[in-house]
Amino acid sequence: MSSIAINNSGSTSVGIKPQLLKSEYRKIVYTKTVYGYTLGAIALALLSSYPAAYAVTKSADLLNGSSLMDPQMVDGIYGKAISSYLFAMLLGIVFMGNEYQNGMAISTFLATPVRTHVLRAKMIIAAVAGVILMLISTGFGFIGAYLGLSNYHHAAPNPSTFINLTVASVVSGAVLAVMGVAIGALIRNVRIATTGSIIYLLVVERLIVLFWSAGGKFLPSGLIVGMMNVHIKGGLHVKKALDINTSDYLGALPSTLLLLVYAAAFAGIAIYVSLRRDVN
Repeated sequence: MSSIAINNSGSTSVGIKPQLLKSEYRKIVYTKTVYGYTLGAIALALLSSYPAAYAVTKSADLLNGSSLMDPQMVDGIYGKAISSYLFAMLLGIVFMGNEYQNGMAISTFLATPVRTHVLRAKMIIAAVAGVILMLISTGFGFIGAYLGLSNYHHAAPNPSTFINLTVASVVSGAVLAVMGVAIGALIRNVRIATTGSIIYLLVVERLIVLFWSAGGKFLPSGLIVGMMNVHIKGGLHVKKALDINTSDYLGALPSTLLLLVYAAAFAGIAIYVSLRRDVN
């Protein structure tokens, strides 16, 4: 926010007036759903991270030699803290979709006829909100992982893991929120957009990873794993087809750059389509 310069005409360097940013900020602050998603993100981070250590120890005989003696496995448990990125996307969808569903889009675009400015302002505010949501939920996720590992004194994470995970949470929160705004602009029915996004992230992407593990690293969730920079050789002895090796994933920098490309592509498509559709 502070990096957006304001020129003499009162607009930002990307053509967005500060009043428009303030207006979008007020909209998201007074949207109760945002707070509900934040609580949901916290709950998911805790539920993902706290029991992870217990699950690893109980299924050690099925895993390919992975255990809490492996520092990378411990890092992976702390990595569960950033599993709430789905809620950042849902936040963006609702933030944009409510404009159309509640009939506010007409007055919004009448007040600011240049739709590009409105969409960019929404993406900026949604990105900031997504980062805040992810930082809060990731913090609780770290606590959950720490408590879950408290009975395993030999399990120690790499200190750099927390830096990698914090960066990953910031980038994923911003990018997924921007993608959510784009999806909300393309699919104006909030229920369809949110349901479709949940099904894709929680079902479709996971099926793709299972049956085409080499391509999983290029998907949004695979790129988030790549940003974590955790290398785990996983899978089940009973079925070699389920072997997944995160060491084959892209590194932190390429994963971050490709995820930003996803955000730019979604934003560009949303702006292009919105400029050519009627507001109703």
